[in-house]
Amino acid sequence: MEEKSLQSLKQHSELLAQFIIRLSKFYEGFSPDIDTELQKLRGHLSGRPDFTLAAVSVKKLNKTLRLADLTVRKYTADTLSQLEEAVKKLQHLLISEPALTKESAQILISLNQPVQSLFVLQSLCNKVLQLFQYASNVDSEDTYAARNVSTSTLALQKAILDELSQLIDTYTSKNPEDVQLQALRAKLKKGMTEDELLQSCIAIVRMVVQDSLSEASLSGKVIQSLHNALGDIQENVSQSIERSQSNFAARQSSHQEIKAKLDSIEDQLRQAESLEKLKKQAQAYLSSMASTLSEREEAEQKEQAELMTLLSAMQGQLIKLQKQTQHYRKKLAEQIVSTQTDALTKLGNRKAYDERVEKECQLAIDKKTPLALAVVDIDYFKSINDKFGHAAGDKTLQIVGKHLKSSLQTKDFIARWGGEEFVLLFPETDTKELKVKLEKIRVSLSKLPLKFRQEKISLTASFGGTCYRVGETPSAMFERADRLLYRAKHSGRNCVMIDQETI
Repeated sequence: MEEKSLQSLKQHSELLAQFIIRLSKFYEGFSPDIDTELQKLRGHLSGRPDFTLAAVSVKKLNKTLRLADLTVRKYTADTLSQLEEAVKKLQHLLISEPALTKESAQILISLNQPVQSLFVLQSLCNKVLQLFQYASNVDSEDTYAARNVSTSTLALQKAILDELSQLIDTYTSKNPEDVQLQALRAKLKKGMTEDELLQSCIAIVRMVVQDSLSEASLSGKVIQSLHNALGDIQENVSQSIERSQSNFAARQSSHQEIKAKLDSIEDQLRQAESLEKLKKQAQAYLSSMASTLSEREEAEQKEQAELMTLLSAMQGQLIKLQKQTQHYRKKLAEQIVSTQTDALTKLGNRKAYDERVEKECQLAIDKKTPLALAVVDIDYFKSINDKFGHAAGDKTLQIVGKHLKSSLQTKDFIARWGGEEFVLLFPETDTKELKVKLEKIRVSLSKLPLKFRQEKISLTASFGGTCYRVGETPSAMFERADRLLYRAKHSGRNCVMIDQETI
């Protein structure tokens, strides 16, 4: 009986080994590392299987495939996003073709549905290719241009548009009456061609350079003013020192003169022949000493008056200098706040985030406390812009930004990353606490009473969160949270994805 069981077990083991070998063929060509390890696994399972070595390969493959799964999901999300951008670009160029417009709308709906496998993604890619093939038959110069626009170019253009939008918002808040800025903002909301985008970038660069030159000029004037004021003070101090030295020498001379007279009186007392003569000589000496002391007192009063005048002048110069430096410090503080504030939402911008995350990472290392980060993306935000206009989109961003900020503690931090994305920092928070906090924010956000044109809007957001790992860069932490956000977006949206490996 035992022999039959062993024989059966052997047959099952061989059958399982053959199945694993055939299954491993499915992953061939995925990556060189996986191919190498799969080849080793097949070698361990072929002929007389060595399950001990096979177990080692399985462990390595398990880790590699888990990372590969994240890569596939990120690749899938990026591909869907690029396909969506390409189809939307083509859709705008095919307004005069109702059939193709309808087909592109159906494809966009499919692209916004969760993708369960690479085969579904391949099917979507085929549909998009077919759409572009149909569009290639339309004899239109615009369609020809759209057909030759690569998805990488579209992604780069979107990134430039986001950055340009933030710069324009910043300068508009400083110069709300600037006609050129208003025109650029209006163009940006309507959409720009590549030439218009290039011209807008050049215009903004000119503004940045002009602003920098203006600030440099202001700095130069302030520094020159400080230099002049300090020079005047130094000159006054030098004059005061010279006067003090001169007066000190005069007092020394006066002291010597008085001492000499006192010595002379003492000699006369010793040699006096009559009291009357001594009296006359003493009176003469005392009269001379009184005159000397009077002159000395007058000189000291004059010196004191000059010193008070000098000190008063120096005080006035110092007060003026203090006012200038305070004004300059205020201008610098305003400039720092302006460059680190998102003009639309009044939250921090990317620059503010970059500075804060560096500090928080260092604090997390020094205090040995956790640091959590979350990336938030408003669901279906483009549909709000398309349906109600960009003004409604701007208002939505302001409402969401204000709500997110009110949901945070004093030690937490929020910034607008760009477009409809926000980034949150939670010091002294681990992933379990982060999950609870983000779920609470997600639920409260979905309950916001939002209406446009008397139509109630259901507003939701997707969240990707993770914790800082000692030794990694802040950008690596952000990229991990961003990948989790992609998973949340393509898992039905309105959900929170947390990096479980950091728990």
